[in-house]
Amino acid sequence: MNGRPIRAVLALTLLLASAACSGEPEVTDPFDDIGIGDARPMPANEEVRLPFGPSSPAIEHGIPYIFNLGHCGLQSPVDVDGSYWDPVDGVTPDGQPIDLGTDTEMINATAGVIVVIDDEARFRTASGSVIRFARHGGDKEFPACM
Repeated sequence: MNGRPIRAVLALTLLLASAACSGEPEVTDPFDDIGIGDARPMPANEEVRLPFGPSSPAIEHGIPYIFNLGHCGLQSPVDVDGSYWDPVDGVTPDGQPIDLGTDTEMINATAGVIVVIDDEARFRTASGSVIRFARHGGDKEFPACM
């Protein structure tokens, strides 16, 4: 049997179906009832904070451990010895104070070693800068970092 009659029936069926559906469907805009004055501004990145609890295991105090600051430097979680840590201050390799908010090593991922003694930690970067941390109690909020 020749396939032409079947193809013709299929073509006619498709043509009739498309003709039946040729009317424009009514689409409603979900924003029709909302004026621009009703919209809220998006919060700036520094306003978006995510609370987290520490998850690191306990470590032996007085022993240096390899540690890396995360992608956002000191704004990244410093989770060591079952606690988060807050940066207090720091010095460059030559003993000058570090601006913790602008120093390149402190605002980017940075390798080094960290040592914990009671409620204080010290982080030495590969270049020799030293940051002093205080133990943070409980959960901590971290800014969104790009």
